[in-house]
Amino acid sequence: MWMHFPKTGGHAVAAAIRDAGRGRDDVVFDVPGADDHRWHDSIEERRLTERSFDPKDKRVISGIRRLPWWVLSRIHYEAARPPHRCATREMLCRGQFYERDGSVNHADAQVGRLRGQAIHGWVRLEHLADDFVDQFEGLLGPRVRSAAHKLKKVVNPTTLDYVKSLDFYFTAAELEGLYAANPTWAEMEVKIYGDVLRL
Repeated sequence: MWMHFPKTGGHAVAAAIRDAGRGRDDVVFDVPGADDHRWHDSIEERRLTERSFDPKDKRVISGIRRLPWWVLSRIHYEAARPPHRCATREMLCRGQFYERDGSVNHADAQVGRLRGQAIHGWVRLEHLADDFVDQFEGLLGPRVRSAAHKLKKVVNPTTLDYVKSLDFYFTAAELEGLYAANPTWAEMEVKIYGDVLRL
């Protein structure tokens, strides 16, 4: 079961899963439509809103990304789409961002939705192709390797062009403060990556 955590390469991975699983009856996708918001639901959120949804005995795999790059991606995404709300520098350094409705959300609140979920594997955006093979080859077979080669060619409809160098946005102290303001994400990052980022 692929759980699409926003801003972690979910569109690219979904396209690769479709490629690797084409022609197989045991690979099923949600039908795109008015309820596309379900793609960002946690396992528990989906279970509560859809009685037929049963994650039991399924391997759950989710995307993840390093905190500062996730925050930058989310802030730029919200600034680029109408009504073009731009986060303040203080919000950036705390890991806060505007939602489309104008409310302010927090990176830790987003990743906190994954806490306590039975997630069996991770696809790190920074290691997308390798992690995709590691997590899906045993499930989908040899086509996974050819699908992984195509991951770099997938054009994500939400991709934005902006400066991605962390030292353009953060001092070393600010980056440390970002992690301190998001302890749940920092804990998860240490578990998955082995450390948190430093400048």
